[in-house]
Amino acid sequence: MFNLVMTINIPDRLSAVAAEALAFVARDKADAVARSWLGGTLAAAQAPQWQVAHSLAMELALSEPSLMGTTAFDRLARAMKGRPSDDIAAAALLRRSRIRLARISGRVFDDLATGEIRMLLPTPFSDDVGDGVCFGLFTTIDDAHVAAARPLVRLDDTALALARSFVRPGKLGLGNGIRCAEAVYRHIVRNGVAPAVTAGAPGGRKPKLPFRPDANRLDALAAAWARLGRDPNPRELAQARGLAGHDALMDALLSVGIARNGGAPELASAYTRIAAVLMETMALRAAGGSGRGNLDAVAAAIDAGIARGTYPREGRHLFDSLRERVKLSAARATDDATDLDRLVQRIRALRAKTVEQGCTEQEALAAAEKVAELLDRYGLNLSELDLRKQSCEGIGIETDRKRRGPIDDCMGTIAAFFDCRVWAETADDATLRYVFFGLPADVQAAVYLHDLIALAFVSETAKFQGGDFYRSAESAHRRSATNSFQLGLARGINEKLQTLRQARDVASAGSSGRALVPIKDSMIDHEMERLGLTFHRKAPSRKRVLPGAYHAGKAAGERFEYRPGIEQG
Repeated sequence: MFNLVMTINIPDRLSAVAAEALAFVARDKADAVARSWLGGTLAAAQAPQWQVAHSLAMELALSEPSLMGTTAFDRLARAMKGRPSDDIAAAALLRRSRIRLARISGRVFDDLATGEIRMLLPTPFSDDVGDGVCFGLFTTIDDAHVAAARPLVRLDDTALALARSFVRPGKLGLGNGIRCAEAVYRHIVRNGVAPAVTAGAPGGRKPKLPFRPDANRLDALAAAWARLGRDPNPRELAQARGLAGHDALMDALLSVGIARNGGAPELASAYTRIAAVLMETMALRAAGGSGRGNLDAVAAAIDAGIARGTYPREGRHLFDSLRERVKLSAARATDDATDLDRLVQRIRALRAKTVEQGCTEQEALAAAEKVAELLDRYGLNLSELDLRKQSCEGIGIETDRKRRGPIDDCMGTIAAFFDCRVWAETADDATLRYVFFGLPADVQAAVYLHDLIALAFVSETAKFQGGDFYRSAESAHRRSATNSFQLGLARGINEKLQTLRQARDVASAGSSGRALVPIKDSMIDHEMERLGLTFHRKAPSRKRVLPGAYHAGKAAGERFEYRPGIEQG
């Protein structure tokens, strides 16, 4: 070991020589690591956290050995020939520096991974962080002294628990210092840290928490809710629902611990409230048929983060606690649901009669004729009170397509025909899916009509492709001919359904069933607000079509049969 008398000036040189080591780091690799912490895209360099991410990635790269087993400090030491002895000695100290987890109190260094207690020599790096739990590069000066070799980071309880997960049993040190540093630094970049209030700080000043209300919508909302002093109003709840999603929920759960450990109980309470609203909204979306509300997927992501050491166990405990509190209330009593349940079951039975299950297309279309009158007949027996006892639901339609097709032009008309709403969303596998949302029987009827129209697209397209127009077309134009036919088919079906809808409204004008439609619309609008979804209407694209094929499709669509006339019983 170095003699302390010989190295008394070494700590003063560590910072200057350590800065030179950065020249021996592969910066492109450090940049790639920083980008991976921020999502892995080139745009990560524009993120507010980029400077922190890049700085910590450079710190990690200093200790990471190359394929030849050498570190940046090793390469620096080899370049020290002819330099002053203090510089050479400082480079030697840097070569033997190690990533350590320690508690600093004054000049006492307590290694939390080995239990060693030594005296800490002053350097700018340790002076900058003061007392507390620190993480970074330290070098052993002699048997009794250590010094910080590079800038250190302070750890809150969450980050400390993450670092402790790398400690080998029996106080044998960090099992893998590089992996531990990568996990800790990634956590800091993505979530910040919330160091505890330093004992004896002037005036009991609270530390600055790593939240950015000026740049982050979640942090801004939490800061506003922390100042409320009351329950959030509907507008404020709507703001929270608009944030609902996998990432926002995980961030909110994590922020609870950061705020709590940072001595900000009002802020911790605000994040807890927001997390509960996010979970309720996601549960409602899942019940409404949307694929954007899978709480099981969030639980799995949290568990995976805990296993990797990148997410605190406290986050899972809070998730489980809030999930127990999130309960969807039953909107209708069982005794009052008999007629509705019977109607829904009849529509489901009709839907099951498809060509794939052995019936003919004519039989399937004949079954469809029953649905509209079933709904109108049911509506005649409803009062406003009965209607309001129902709860909205949604059913998702998987398309197995990643691009829009002509049949998608029918979705809005199908929903309107049965007083529903419909929206498109992208599934986890990037395929397109649609969600019909409304009162239970209306949604079942809309999905059934969708299935019939999909059936018509298959059968009518097959007929078209077996006809003279398609067979006479050049091979290069056949795909365009099929697309043009289907666009015309969608147009014809839409016009037919709109005409039928108008005739249905005229025929039932003044009846109690159709008179309840405005109330039904207001109920659906209210439930849509609770889902917290933001929709954007996509402008129709201009498509070039082959006129002959298009008009053939439109004529086929106009032949589509869906008559609301059935026998009693």
